[in-house]
Amino acid sequence: MPRTGMTMFTCFARRAVLALGFALVSATAALAAKECPAPKQLDFVVEKKITRSLSGYTQGLEFRNGKLYESTGRTGGQTRLNLIDLDGKVTTLADLGTSVFGEGLTILDGQIFQLTWQENLVFVYDLHGKQLRRMKNPHLGWGLANDGRNLLFTDGEGMLRYADPKTFRITRELPLRSVGEVEPDWLNELEYVDGKLYGNIYTTPWIVRVDPDSGCVEAVADMSPLNEIITPDEAAAISASAENVLNGIARDPATGLFYITGKRWPMIYVGKFRDIN
Repeated sequence: MPRTGMTMFTCFARRAVLALGFALVSATAALAAKECPAPKQLDFVVEKKITRSLSGYTQGLEFRNGKLYESTGRTGGQTRLNLIDLDGKVTTLADLGTSVFGEGLTILDGQIFQLTWQENLVFVYDLHGKQLRRMKNPHLGWGLANDGRNLLFTDGEGMLRYADPKTFRITRELPLRSVGEVEPDWLNELEYVDGKLYGNIYTTPWIVRVDPDSGCVEAVADMSPLNEIITPDEAAAISASAENVLNGIARDPATGLFYITGKRWPMIYVGKFRDIN
């Protein structure tokens, strides 16, 4: 009888500890969800515009050595690695055809990394477009950036993941979070700038700034005012398909200028973000 009583007591105690543990986890999760501050508002001040010689279905964009590197890809469309001069001339460095759906792009340690959407592949090139190797990505591929050591990518499902650039082994993952109307689940094309992550929210006019340590959206820029300065020809090219949405962020670290474009946009806007509150 004493032995049975001790067993029952132990069982109840363990249940109590587990219940307390679950309560603490739930409380911690609820508290974490409230930790994100209300996002600041940004605007984008345009300084100049680059007209492209050839438009592409932009999935990734990055500035390096005075030029822009671009990844393109879509269902039934060409997956390419392009080089864009600042006068707008576009040169294709690598063409993967229609066999894969190219996605985000970043450059780390002199190598170009290009995601694919559903094929679970990551292509690695040198800066001239020569393919060096491939890696496996266990998730969907959307946006891609790097913090100087890790690859950071999204998958369209509200997660930010860190990966080893040598193996693509996932080393960290955290949910993207926000206070207010901006939902960060579809965080797409990415750019890492001064410890923060800038990204397009796919199908929206929003570019957000995210804290990559917490996953919180810290600031939001409504890019709709760009519609007021496009030419009729540019408007016609963009409105030809509902798919031609804002998507493409790069930054020149020497000047602080951002390069902003979209899918099949014939132009790239150059300027700076500014806090407005």
